[in-house]
Parts: sequence; C-alpha cells; structure tokens
Amino acid sequence: MLNIRQYSHFFALFLLISSCSVRADVQALLQMVDYMGVDYPAAVEGGQVVNEFEYAEMVEFAERITDEVNQLGASPALEDLKGISSELSDAVMSKAQPFMIAEQTQAIRRLLMSNYDIELTPRLAPDLARAEQLYMDQCASCHGETGRGDGLISANMEPEPTDFHDLERAMQRSVFGLYNTITLGVEGTSMTAWPNLDDDERWALAFYVGSMIEDQDMIDNGQQAWGSEPISLTEAVTLSPAEMSRVRESGDALALWVRKFPENLFAGQDSPLNMARTLLATSLQSYFDGNQRDARDQSITAYLEGFELIEAPLRNVDADLMFRAEAAMINYRQGIAAGIAAEDLQVLYDNAFKLLDETEAALSGDALSPSVAFTGSLIILLREGLEIILVLAAIFTFLIKSDRHDALKYVHAGWIAALVAGVGTWAVSSYLFTISGATREITEGLTALIAAAILMYVGFWMHRNANAKRWAAYIKSQLEQALDAKTLWTLALVSFLAVYREIFEIILFYQALWAQVQVEAHSAVFYGAGLAIVMLVLTTWVIYKFGMKLPLSTFFNVSAVLLVALAFIFAGKGIAALQEAGSIAITTIPGPTIELLGIYPNAQSLGLQAVVLVLTFVVIFYEKFLYKSEA
Repeated sequence: MLNIRQYSHFFALFLLISSCSVRADVQALLQMVDYMGVDYPAAVEGGQVVNEFEYAEMVEFAERITDEVNQLGASPALEDLKGISSELSDAVMSKAQPFMIAEQTQAIRRLLMSNYDIELTPRLAPDLARAEQLYMDQCASCHGETGRGDGLISANMEPEPTDFHDLERAMQRSVFGLYNTITLGVEGTSMTAWPNLDDDERWALAFYVGSMIEDQDMIDNGQQAWGSEPISLTEAVTLSPAEMSRVRESGDALALWVRKFPENLFAGQDSPLNMARTLLATSLQSYFDGNQRDARDQSITAYLEGFELIEAPLRNVDADLMFRAEAAMINYRQGIAAGIAAEDLQVLYDNAFKLLDETEAALSGDALSPSVAFTGSLIILLREGLEIILVLAAIFTFLIKSDRHDALKYVHAGWIAALVAGVGTWAVSSYLFTISGATREITEGLTALIAAAILMYVGFWMHRNANAKRWAAYIKSQLEQALDAKTLWTLALVSFLAVYREIFEIILFYQALWAQVQVEAHSAVFYGAGLAIVMLVLTTWVIYKFGMKLPLSTFFNVSAVLLVALAFIFAGKGIAALQEAGSIAITTIPGPTIELLGIYPNAQSLGLQAVVLVLTFVVIFYEKFLYKSEA
C-alpha cells in the first residue's frame, strides 16, 4: 500500500497543536507590544532618557518586536506590520515622544488582533468575587492589598510593581493586555506567568485589577453612557479606555464602568443564536463603514461560533429551515465578498436575520423538549458512528480473510488513538482554551480530505486484487515477506482518520445539543445515545457475520465500492468544512443539498467529487485492460 504516513498523519494528529503554538507566539508578541506602549513614558520624556534601565529595555523590546513580526505567518497585514514595527524601532532609537510610541504600538496591536487567530474574549462573565480572593492570595504581596504597588515584598523590586490606581497608565491598558500579562508574565521583571490559574480565573483577575480606579464621577458617567450606547464584549476587552474615548463619546468612562460590572457584557450573549445575530449586525455595520474584510470575517464567525452550534438540534426539528438558514448566511457572506451594493447586502442580511428568528421560534426559545433531545442524540451518534463502522469493518474483514490476525492490533491502535485524541480535543476546548470555529473547521476539513485520499487508494487496491489469480500472487508474496511496517501503519492511519473526524463532529454536536436541551431532558440525551450504540453494535455484527461469508472476489468488490463511496462523501464534506471556515471560496450552483452523501450545491465540492468519480472510472477501465492482458 501507499506510504503517506509522513505527511497525512502529521496534519491529522497535530494540526490542532500547531495552530495553538502559532496562537501562543502571536499572543506573546501582543503582550510585548502592549507592555512597551504603556511603559515607554517611564523611559523617555521630552526627547530625553529619564531612566536608563527602562530605556535599554524599550530598545531591546523594539528590536525583538521587529524580529518577531518578521517571523509571523502570511497575512494580508504582514507588510503593514513589518513597516510599523520598523518605524517603532526607529522612533525608540530617536527618543520619540510617548504619544507616538503609543500610536504605533496600538496600530500593531490592532493588526495582530484582526489578522491572526487569537481568542480575544473570555467565555464566561468574570467572577469578580473569586478574582478578589485570588488577588489577595497571589498578587497582594507585590501589588499591595489595595493595588497601589506597595506590597510587603515590593520595596526592592525593579521595576516597581504596577500601581493599578494610576489613571494615566490605566487609560492605556486594555483588559486583554492585562490578561496577557497575567498569562505570560513580563520577561526581565518580577511579574511571572501564572499557569496554575485556569483561563477563566486569569480573565477575572484582569477585569478585577483593571477596575481598581477610584473615580466615582467617571464610573457614574460610564453607567449613563451604557444606558444610551452600550459596547460589545470585544470592544470592552480589546480597546483601552484611551482608545475607546476616540470612538465613543465618554468611551473612557464606559470602558472603566464595564470592568466593574462585566456581567452587563454577557447579558443575552449565552445563546449561539444571539451571538450569530449580534455578529451579523456588526458585520453589516462594518460593511457600511467600508471595512469589507472585517465584515466578511465577522459573518464567518457568526456562522461558526453561532449558527453552526445549533444546526444539529435544528435539523431534528425542521431540517428544511436549517438548510435555508445556512444558505442565507452563506449568501450574505458571498455578497460581502463580491462587494455588492449596500442596499443589496441589506436584503440578504434581512433574509438571514429573519430565518434566525424563525430558528429561535422552531427551537422554542432556549431549550429543547425530551423527545427532540432523544431523537437528536440518536441521530447524531447513529449517523456519525455508521461511517466509522463501514470503514473499520472493511479493514478488519480484509485482514481476517487474509489470515493476518497479527495486523489487527495496528487497526485497533488507530481507532483507540482517535478516541483518545477526541477526548483530548474535548478537554482542550473545554478547560484550557476555546478552539475557534475556524480552527475546528479547518481541522475537520483537512482530516476529511486526507481520509478521502487514503480510502480511494485502499478501495482501488481492493478492486485490483479482487481477481483470484492476482490475490493468490499477492498472498504468496505477503506470506513470504509479510505486510511490512509501512503498510501496517497505513492501516492504523486509515482507522485513526476515519474515527477521529467523526469523533470531532460528535463532540461538537453533543456539546451544542446538551446546551440547548431542558435540564429535565438531559437523561433523554443519554437514552438516545444508548440506543444508537445498541444499533451500531448490531450493525457491526451483521456486517461481520455476512461479510465473512461472502466469496473473496465479491467481498473485495463490495468493499472497494464502499470505500470509494466514503471517499466521495468525505471529499464533499472536507471542502464544505473549509468553505465554512472561509478558507475556500464558494461558487453556488443550482441543485439540492444531500448532506448524507456529502453533496453540496457549489462548484468547489462537486468539482472534487467529480474528480473522485473520474479517477474511479479510469482505474476500473485500466484494471479491466490489465486483466485482459494478463489473461
């Protein structure tokens, strides 16, 4: 068999880890940029160095920022980032005014946040009571019990611990910047990273220390501003009060007020549908403001982080509505990409928004009934599990018919590793950080495409060896030298990819289903999953019992057709996942959506599936010609 382990296994197994590593590098760069923009005034004033130690640190940071930017992955903003970072380094060397450094670091920060995959906001409303306790336990010894930088061990620290009551400094710090500092620490200072705190605790601490300013007039102004013009969670977290004041009236007061009362940022934001509607509205405004790329990115996020999370329960209630709403959101995104007139985009937006409202009505608000929960759970596991069984059954039966029971352990290793990786994915997404919708879809899409390629090869190989004479020759050669390690690991890879992709989807769908059902219906989810498992076990037994009784050539031909059919389905689903992530364009054409077969009405997915069919027919005719020649 073909040895593709070296590249396909890497992509399927480590794509998620690689994306997290890139994210961490960008986050560290953001932390350095933010720190420099805030601390530069302590080094230079009026064109003169006022603190040699601080200035030397600023020079070093400027050089490191330039180096780090030059190593960033490709993005539309990369050249702008390189130019601004170079200007920043020159400005520091020429001892520029602090406001110039602040503008340049803020520009770099904005470009990094809008062009690289970084989780910029907390998942839950920060628990400030818990944060206060954490602060007293972990931070007060340096920063002081009231946050004035006068802790018991602060006397000999250089630089001194931050005084969180310093209004001038606080005006330049975003909550995200504070979170980053708590997460990563500051190299060369006494501020260390806090990996022992979980993500929610670090966000809570960031809001808590960012809310220590005691200016009651400003807080009152912020409350009034919230009543007339509330801000989004993203704005509250990523913009400093100074930046907010430039885009909103009383923006600085508003930014400080929401830090003291962050629950207001999360009111009504727990529903995926609310998130989808909010982001759609934001994207439309961005388009009206001339920010076409931001509008497209926001429309993609509205689908991935909003609508997609309720697709599974909606499909069980009203499949037609699910497909219509999905198509409306894709049409809206395509309108943005095509740069259509604002009034035409408004029509697409209104249609998508109307269907989201219908979706909410169809799902009866926030919770699903026990019957819907049971049906949804049953269908999710049955549909995804059946694809796993069909692939694994063909491989197991092949090995048993070949009298290669010793090779079964490799296939078992593959699917068991996929289960472990699936559980690990769930743990990472639930407890360490939130996996973005784009990362999720890219992982799923690439895994599906790699699996499709392998399944096609295995299917063609089985078709070729269906001839008794060829199979006898093959068995003779294999008995002489046995299946080599490359072949065995390829079988393990097939089982890993087939299982991991489906486990990835199962986790996603069950997380969404669990969040949507009524509390008293949670048991129905388990009952549905239990019945699905029973049905899958029965299906496995039937396939194994009758598959073993089939004549060898019939079994191989049936298996070949089955594997190529699955490759056809995976090819369509892989392209669809990458399209949902915005990585591949969508060119819609008339036709139905048949999700069970991976058929979607667009030129890209159907084009790849056409390639699968053409290759299949070419191989069949070639094998027939070769067979005649051998005969």
